[in-house]
Amino acid sequence: MDTHSTHPSLDILNQLPGCWGCKDINSVFVYVYEEYSKIIGFNNPLDCIGFTDFDIPHLSDKYAYIFQQQDLQVMTTEKRLRILDIHPYADGSWRVHLFTKTAWRDNNSKIIGTIFSGIELKDTSLLEIGHWLCRSSEIKYQQEKSNHFNNQQLNIFLNTRESEVLFLLLYGKKPQYISKTLQLAVKTVENYVVRLRDKFNANSKGELIELALDAGFGSHIPESMLKTQQSIILREY
Repeated sequence: MDTHSTHPSLDILNQLPGCWGCKDINSVFVYVYEEYSKIIGFNNPLDCIGFTDFDIPHLSDKYAYIFQQQDLQVMTTEKRLRILDIHPYADGSWRVHLFTKTAWRDNNSKIIGTIFSGIELKDTSLLEIGHWLCRSSEIKYQQEKSNHFNNQQLNIFLNTRESEVLFLLLYGKKPQYISKTLQLAVKTVENYVVRLRDKFNANSKGELIELALDAGFGSHIPESMLKTQQSIILREY
């Protein structure tokens, strides 16, 4: 049976930009948008029906498990997740997406699965990541502090590891998470944070974050991380 003829609303949804889809309570795909089906290796979105993340050709079991744990978190906490995903896809290219996962409910408000939707971050979109950083970290600037920081001339060079640690720090990630993500010892991560505070002349981690965001370090993803597979929960709300 043709799903499109049965559900004409899907034709309208398929004209929307970005990637989206829905899974049932067991993380089995019920439907995916055509663009998403192509980048994960399926010519027809209907070919994904009945499959799980473990059936996606290019995806490792590690990240299939992570995606399903995220689905479970959404359904059990009933909170949305905003996730930064950096992965190689079926055509061999690396892509950066900002996904939102939310609970899928039936007409009686019973949770029956998850809905995911995302936009690819590229070109000018990557420059807007600082906006999401500020929102996900829930950092509120005081105007007088911002003016004070803007008057400071910061000329700071960061090496690759320092950039990666700062990037994750700006997302509110703890040293334990950063160490696991970057495969570094927790003590090494803590040492990088101390070095970053010295470079920014910051008296605390909070001041380091404020100074770094004000200086524009939240407006881009470190190039080294664009070829490092990640699935980072930015915000739960």
